[in-house]
Amino acid sequence: MNFLKIIPLIAFSILGFTSPSQADTTVIAKVGDSEVKADDIRPLIEKLPLRDQLTLSKDPTALNNLVRELIIQQLVFKEALSKKWEQQPQITAELDRIRQQAITQSYLQSQAIPPQDFPSQSDLEAAYEILKKNNALQVPKQYHLAQIYIACPKGADKATEDRAQSKLDSVQKALKNGDFSTVAKSQSEDQASVQRGGDLGSIGETQIQPEIRSAVSSLPKNGTSDPVRMNDGWHIIRVLEVKDPYTATLDEVKVSLTNELRKEKAQALAKTYLAKLLQQNPVTLNEIEVSKLIDTKDTKAK
Repeated sequence: MNFLKIIPLIAFSILGFTSPSQADTTVIAKVGDSEVKADDIRPLIEKLPLRDQLTLSKDPTALNNLVRELIIQQLVFKEALSKKWEQQPQITAELDRIRQQAITQSYLQSQAIPPQDFPSQSDLEAAYEILKKNNALQVPKQYHLAQIYIACPKGADKATEDRAQSKLDSVQKALKNGDFSTVAKSQSEDQASVQRGGDLGSIGETQIQPEIRSAVSSLPKNGTSDPVRMNDGWHIIRVLEVKDPYTATLDEVKVSLTNELRKEKAQALAKTYLAKLLQQNPVTLNEIEVSKLIDTKDTKAK
């Protein structure tokens, strides 16, 4: 288990550090006996506006909560399907309404597709400068970390605590004369990183849990922390490399920025299309009769 309860990948995705064409099978969470992979969740997060993604990249708690909610939604959905919930009359009616909305929205989107060559390079540069001016492109300090993890949940029984302490002592002794990567491969209980010698990759400073951040902030390159007690067990962290904060370049955010500008352009085109449609098909409301659609007595009673 990683000390990052759910590995925050979105910061690297939106800034171009992870190629969307490459499959990412990193385990970011376990649900019962099942594993949740990065590629199970990333598409859902990438549908968020760029600004929201940037905000989440700087707030690990909010990102963890969002991913947890997405996982819970998937759990509830699978449970509902297993109970054939979608076949109930009221759900069928709701699905029909949703279908109509989906068709309407899809058709509207087809009428609001931006030109293929939009945005231009100058459009991208102008948008980039605005984001840069608002400090929205700051990439936090990056730590390339490795860890040795020993499972021992807080509140565990004495036998579990004793086992963990014994293994922790053994690991610390091995590290005095051994290579961190070698010890991690033989001793770490983090299944996601053990085969890589405990290598966790580069992680933004703001994405690291406070206890771990405190332990590594004063360590030099290739420095190793004392054991850190977390809710899930013991973590010994090694700093492989440190990269200072910087402002993301246009090349790093070009893909995400292009998608965001095309989305905004599409919204503007949709408004133009609707205005033209209403001009061709004027809508006149009988406001008195419309007001009768709601039973005021029932409304007051509620």
